[in-house]
Amino acid sequence: MDGLHIFLAVLMGVVSCGHDWISTSALDLTASQGDNITLYCDCKLSTGVYIAWYRNCSHENQPTLVLKTKIEYNPGQQNAYSLNPLPRFTFLRNFSSESYDLQIINVTDSDEGLYYCGTQQVKVEENEFVSQININTYGNITRLKLNMISESQQRIPKDDCDNKVCWILLSSLCPASAVLSSLLSVLILILVDTNSFVLARSLFTVTK
Repeated sequence: MDGLHIFLAVLMGVVSCGHDWISTSALDLTASQGDNITLYCDCKLSTGVYIAWYRNCSHENQPTLVLKTKIEYNPGQQNAYSLNPLPRFTFLRNFSSESYDLQIINVTDSDEGLYYCGTQQVKVEENEFVSQININTYGNITRLKLNMISESQQRIPKDDCDNKVCWILLSSLCPASAVLSSLLSVLILILVDTNSFVLARSLFTVTK
């Protein structure tokens, strides 16, 4: 029973520390719908220490998502490792940082939230009773946001927009050009008729 108390005390301490830590500043990452992104982990692997990723979703009434690189089975069974904890989510081994980065394929608005990686370690203590203590540490936070540009707007190339503008201008200028041409034609006819009348009158006067 004392071992259970120790485990609960350590667990409550980790949770409270985690919440205080989450309130710190975060790195903003903006993505578009359908993008593929990679979140980098600043925690390191070591013997007996495993990487886990956490997400505090921006949507209400949604619990914290925990993605682990190690899946624990029943006592006495061998541990297994998963690099695809969820559809569209993949752990990428980063040998330079000795960690696992998190790749998200085809990002949607449901993926928005605060992401951070951490380490998990199970430590066995032999005091009066044998007990296991979970030791968790956390890294930096990344806030994932989606921009509000629609897919239809993203798919329209700039040249297509320019061509549409040109067609609109041409369609609006053609009627105006036709009206102007008609007015010029009428004016020319009036001038020609007026000059012809004046010339004929002058000839008639001279002949008379």
